[in-house]
Amino acid sequence: MTNKSSDHLLRSSTKPGSETKCGSLYMRNTMSLGDITKRKSALGQEVFAFLVYVYAVAVPLRSNFKTEFLLVLILGFVWNVYRQGNGLSSIVKNQVFRAIMGYYALCILSLVYTAQTQATLNFIVLQGTLPLLPILFYKQLTRRQINTALLFFSLSCFCLSVYASVDITRQYFEKYPQHWEQLQLIDWTFFSYFLPQNIRFHAPYYSLYIGACLLIHGYFLYSTKLTKKKASFLLHLFFCVFYFGFQALLASRTALVATVLVMALVGVYLALRAGKYVVLVGVILFTIASSVLVFQKVTYLRIKFSESAGVTQRKMMWTSALDVIKAHPVLGVSPGETENALVDSYKANMFQEGVDSRFDAHNQFLMHGVSLGVLGALAFALVLYFLFREAIQKREFILFSFVAVFAICCLTESLMQRRDGTLLFSFMVALLVFAPKEHLHKS
Repeated sequence: MTNKSSDHLLRSSTKPGSETKCGSLYMRNTMSLGDITKRKSALGQEVFAFLVYVYAVAVPLRSNFKTEFLLVLILGFVWNVYRQGNGLSSIVKNQVFRAIMGYYALCILSLVYTAQTQATLNFIVLQGTLPLLPILFYKQLTRRQINTALLFFSLSCFCLSVYASVDITRQYFEKYPQHWEQLQLIDWTFFSYFLPQNIRFHAPYYSLYIGACLLIHGYFLYSTKLTKKKASFLLHLFFCVFYFGFQALLASRTALVATVLVMALVGVYLALRAGKYVVLVGVILFTIASSVLVFQKVTYLRIKFSESAGVTQRKMMWTSALDVIKAHPVLGVSPGETENALVDSYKANMFQEGVDSRFDAHNQFLMHGVSLGVLGALAFALVLYFLFREAIQKREFILFSFVAVFAICCLTESLMQRRDGTLLFSFMVALLVFAPKEHLHKS
C-alpha cells in the first residue's frame, strides 16, 4: 500500500509539463531577484553620486563642515563596498595612483626623522585626501555624473562669489556713500584687496578656484553646439564671462595669467587639429584684446604688475629655501620643521620681513625640497608628470588644463601647504582620473 501510494505521488509530481512549469517558476524567481539586486545596486550608486555632489558643493565653501561631509562620503563608500564590493585591486595598476602613494609614503617616512612629530602628523593628515579621494571615487561615476559634479562645484563657487561681491559692495558704500551719485569715482582696488579677505579666502587660492571654474565652462562651451543647445551654450558663455571678469578683479597675477595662457594654448591646439584657421586667429586676437583690456581696467592688477609687487620678497624666499635644501638635500628637514628652518635661513640672509611674517617658500617644489628633500620634490613632480600623460593619452582637456594651471601656480605659491590647495587638487584629480567608469572622452 505504501509503495503504491509512493509510486502514485511520484507519477503525479512528474506529469508532462510539470518540469517546464517548475523551471519557468524558478527562472522567474531568479530573474526577479536579479532585477531587485540590480535596482538596489543602481540606487546605491545614485545615492553615492548624490553624496559626491554634496561634497563638490562643500569644497569651495568657507565652512568647517568639509570634514563632516568627507566622513559621510566615506560611510557611503563603505556601505557600497559592503553591499556589492568594489574592484579596488586594479587601482594599484594606475600610474597616477602609484605616484601619489609614493609621494604620500615619503610624507609618512618623515615621521622617522622629525623632531616635531605633531606638526608633521598634521601635514600628513592635510595630504590625506590625495590617496583617499581616488579610492573613494574609483570607478563610481558615469560621464554625466562627473559633469554634474563639476557643475555643482562651479555653482558653489558662483554663489560664494556673488555673496562676497554683494557683501563687499555693501561695505564699500557704507564707507563711501557719496560714490552712489558718482560711480566713476569707485575705487576698484578696494574690491580687489578686501573681497577675498572678507570671506577668509587667500586671493591666490580663490583665484585658482575661479580659474578651475573658467576651465570647466570653457570646455563645456566648446563641446556645446550653439545651433542644437542654444540655452546651454549661452549659459556656459555667461559663466565664462563672469569667471573671467571675477578672476581679473581678484588680481592674482599667476593664476590669472596661467588660466588665460593655458586656455589660449588649448584653444589654438583644438583649432589647428580641426583645421579651423579663422578660429585660431580669433582665439589669438581675443586673448590679446581681453588681456590688454583687463590690464587697463583693473587698477590693482596694473599696480602689481608695474611695481613688480612681491618679486623681491619671493627671490629672498627662494634663495633661503635653496640654502636649506643644500644643507638637507636627500630627505629634507621634515614637514614639521620646515617653518623654523626657513625662518632661520631668512635670519641668515637678513630677510627680516620673512622672519616677522614667517613666510613659507612661496614655491611648492621648493617647499617639498625643504620638507622632504630632493626626493620629495621629485615625487611631487612625478605626480604632475603622470597626470599630464594621462590627460594627453585620453584627451582629457579639463584635466590637462587644470594640472597645467595648478603646476604654474605652484611656481609662486605653496599650494599644497593649505587645505584649500590640497583639497582642490585632490578633488579634481579624483573626479577626472579615478571616478569614471569609462574614459570621459573617447578619441
